[in-house]
Amino acid sequence: MMSRLIGLVLFGGLVLFGLLLHPVAVIAQDPKQELNDQLWEAARKGDAAAVGALLDKGAGVNAKFRYGTTALFKAAERGHTEVIKVLLARGADVGVKDTFYGATAMTWALQNKHVGAVGALLEKDAASVNDVLATGAREGNAALVGIAIARGGAKPEAMTAALALTMNDKDRVEIAEMLKKAGALPPLEVDPATLQSHVGRYKAEQGPEIALSLRDGKLFATTTGQQPLAMMAVDKTTFRPVAFDGISVSFSMEGDKTTGFTFKQGPTTTLYKRVEETKQPE
Repeated sequence: MMSRLIGLVLFGGLVLFGLLLHPVAVIAQDPKQELNDQLWEAARKGDAAAVGALLDKGAGVNAKFRYGTTALFKAAERGHTEVIKVLLARGADVGVKDTFYGATAMTWALQNKHVGAVGALLEKDAASVNDVLATGAREGNAALVGIAIARGGAKPEAMTAALALTMNDKDRVEIAEMLKKAGALPPLEVDPATLQSHVGRYKAEQGPEIALSLRDGKLFATTTGQQPLAMMAVDKTTFRPVAFDGISVSFSMEGDKTTGFTFKQGPTTTLYKRVEETKQPE
């Protein structure tokens, strides 16, 4: 027993001696990770020169940090336009989405109203032009609308929606004129009788009830517990929210009566049926 104890003490002493001889092997940080962390900090501070130097040393331009974000996210969030330009020139991926919000660097630039950052990102992120246009029109930000128009490539439907957001608004006359000059057409007009036929409550097998109402000649959709959304006609039977893209409602008709609609969001479609009002006994 004594010899075994002595052996353990000697073994422990040898391990400790080895650690003292080679402390770096235990506590040293991965050099690549250290460079990446320095890149993140430089992007946060807005130090474009340091960002370039760290990339030269081997920092990963698309290295992932918390929730899958990259240095481009931090630069966009802070509005560091020159850093964004350096990162993009070195191959930063504008399409990366974080794992928490599903947001991109452009999302953060728009959220924080960093016009210069949005413009720099849009040079490499043409797919976001519709979002930039809609955000500018919705928030009355003429600079964002101007950037989107200058970039080009916005869908005609997005141009129409942006115009619909600014029409008849005395504080957004400048934006409305910009959009008209760029070729935006007003929304399709649907006759009042057809709009009235859509008014009612609709329910799917799963999901919240949606109520459609008519106000000042415009159709509004309200989901339980949410604010009403103004809708605009894409064609005679299909509508979408004015304020954002990605959702559409296509009505089913029997004669002059609306029986339901197909709700589409991205690749998902859901069938809603009209809820018939039950008459109360007299």
